[in-house]
Amino acid sequence: MLNLLIILAERFSMIGLLAFILSKANFFKKVISNNVSYKDLSILITIFSLIGIIGTYVGIPINGAIANSRVVGPMIAGLLGGPFIGLIVGFIAGFHRFLIGGFTALACGISTTAEGLIGGIIKKYYKNTVDWKIAFLAGIIGETLQMVLILAISRPFASALSLVKVIGIPMILVNSTGIAVFMLIIKSVFDEIDTIQSRQAKIILDITSKTIPYIRNGLNSDTAKIVSEIIYEAIDADAVAITDMKTILASVGLDEADENCHLFKKSEVNAFRFKKVYVENSKKGLCLLSSVTAPLYCYDELVGALKIFRKNKFVNSTDIEVAKGLSNLISNQLEIADAENQKRIADEMKFNALQSQINPHFLFNALNTVISFIQYNPDGASRLLITLSEYLRNNLRHAGKWITVGKEIENIDDYLFIEKARFGEKINVVKDIDGDILNMYIPALLIQPIVENAVKHGILPKDNGGTVIIRAKNNKDFIRFSVEDDGEGMDNQMRLKILNGESGNNAGIGLHNVYERVKSIYKGAFFKIDSKKGYGTKVSFDFPKFYDGKKEEFSGGFKVSNSR
Repeated sequence: MLNLLIILAERFSMIGLLAFILSKANFFKKVISNNVSYKDLSILITIFSLIGIIGTYVGIPINGAIANSRVVGPMIAGLLGGPFIGLIVGFIAGFHRFLIGGFTALACGISTTAEGLIGGIIKKYYKNTVDWKIAFLAGIIGETLQMVLILAISRPFASALSLVKVIGIPMILVNSTGIAVFMLIIKSVFDEIDTIQSRQAKIILDITSKTIPYIRNGLNSDTAKIVSEIIYEAIDADAVAITDMKTILASVGLDEADENCHLFKKSEVNAFRFKKVYVENSKKGLCLLSSVTAPLYCYDELVGALKIFRKNKFVNSTDIEVAKGLSNLISNQLEIADAENQKRIADEMKFNALQSQINPHFLFNALNTVISFIQYNPDGASRLLITLSEYLRNNLRHAGKWITVGKEIENIDDYLFIEKARFGEKINVVKDIDGDILNMYIPALLIQPIVENAVKHGILPKDNGGTVIIRAKNNKDFIRFSVEDDGEGMDNQMRLKILNGESGNNAGIGLHNVYERVKSIYKGAFFKIDSKKGYGTKVSFDFPKFYDGKKEEFSGGFKVSNSR
């Protein structure tokens, strides 16, 4: 038995080596990050089926049976991909074993399929990567099941019993340990991904904090030079360049010959149409120059590119992800710069509407939340940063314009996502929106200020938070909107002051502005505030149905505010 244990361990080392090599593959990293395509799943099934089959072939023939490590492939496939993947891989490896024959063929085929399913069931209840101790226990359960099935199905029973006495303990120990080792390798990959994502997020945030004052002045040779130098120092690149559509505005680390060779190419422009980065590797004599080019946009119009270069080595995944993140943030800042330079900002009301959306306190708190997420939830930090970017972009882009009800709800969802990341379970949201009104048009920021008011001044002051209910119902001639919270509420005196614009502080500006906006567009509109101190507030109003997406920008005498 000891000799068998040693031989099994030696032969399993071949599978262990394959596992280590596999852990370095990009598709494998996608799998453990739960970011897979059908192609990745097909590759996963194929590879782990082969691991199961290899486990059979490197096994040790004993009395008409095979002591093997076949279970490792199906079990790991289940632990990674879930019940369906585990079942398929288990069936393939098990059916292959059945075709080989022998008096244990049927028992081994059934047990291999079952072990893949067991791994998948465990994965279903452990949403994150399965701990190696759980994997070890799963291996023991699976291999014990195999021994039971051999005794129950294989005949003659005496031969089956004799076989289990010889291979039982060695296979249970070696294969369970192998499965645990495999999961430890996976955990190391997961830790590596977390480290890389944390570093990427930190780099992008550091660069953003340093470049915002300069990008706000627009894209020109002066600002491009400063921004290029900041990026060059932050990511330790061999060269960085920023271009417009015709020339390289500024570069750091490129000589004149390199600059002349790296303007926009047709292939780059084609890639940019789909908002993708472009990676190129070129040789100049004995020198390799590898670059990643990320497009820069202003209101969906391509205006230039950020280029990061590596000399004598290829750009890596970190370079690509950093380029993507920086291009998005620079594009957002270019839009802000463009918005600030538009003539319509000269109109005081629209200027106030625009400025109110860049609430420094909200932005400061959101960025602090992102920074805290980086330490323990890099994926969450990335998603939060993207949502914040989209939230600011949409508020700036839509200021003073008409948008669909669906787009307004999306903007509200982005706001609530950011606030829930900060306050967690203190904020609960219920939405009741009729689907047939989502494509109707309303002024931008018609509902959002009321929701912000309900969150900031309604439920957050309460120790346990509360619930905000957002409704939009299709009536015969109009849409009935309502926002209700079970927060602090207000007395009747304050309610009347808000409607009359006499609140005297920020607590009523948001509601009063929406009230004035509705009245200016819909004469005689229904607008009601129901509130009771300590019991919450409900704001309801009607708005006419507009189907025309070309509704002119409104310019009535009102301003938009984030505050109550």
